[in-house]
Amino acid sequence: MANKYLKRRFTMRETILLGVLLAVLLIGLYVGLVVYPIQNRNEQLAQDLDRANLQHQIALNLKAEYDRMKEELDRIDANKDDTMMPNYDNDRQLNELTKEFDKILEDVIIVSPQRFSSSVGAEQDGVLIRTVTINFAVDETCKGDFPTVYDKALDILIKLNTTKYRSSMRSLTLTPSTDGLQKSTSISVAVTIEFFELA
Repeated sequence: MANKYLKRRFTMRETILLGVLLAVLLIGLYVGLVVYPIQNRNEQLAQDLDRANLQHQIALNLKAEYDRMKEELDRIDANKDDTMMPNYDNDRQLNELTKEFDKILEDVIIVSPQRFSSSVGAEQDGVLIRTVTINFAVDETCKGDFPTVYDKALDILIKLNTTKYRSSMRSLTLTPSTDGLQKSTSISVAVTIEFFELA
């Protein structure tokens, strides 16, 4: 009986239906194996491109903020004619600097166990250089009335770099954290300042 059906010739209508079914099957396979994977890959690439563009924009914004801060600090560094160079007295000068820094850093986050570290180099032409390194951070909770954490950090850096003692900023490192939308929610600062003292 099964042999009989296998040997039976298909009618025109059945042949057309089988052809349509085969075409639908091939189209389905093509869409499932070729079109959908390509479409998904293109969507993934588009998302990756969007993320890369966002990261690039964030980097540009951060660099602009850094350049603005550095330019302002350099301008201040070049105009310190009214500062003084005290005679070297390690204990007294450390005490004076501690008072200054405690006042300046009272409302920011102190990153290291101590507010600052200090070392004095060898005498050069009657002058000793005291190298001071300070690490602090500013986030949304301590930026006060400043519009951004950068502005608060810049205010702190200006105060650190414009005490009554002759000094020069040697290095500055900024490490921001963002909310993923180009806005910095906090910034960690490492600054090294040289203070000049008479030997």
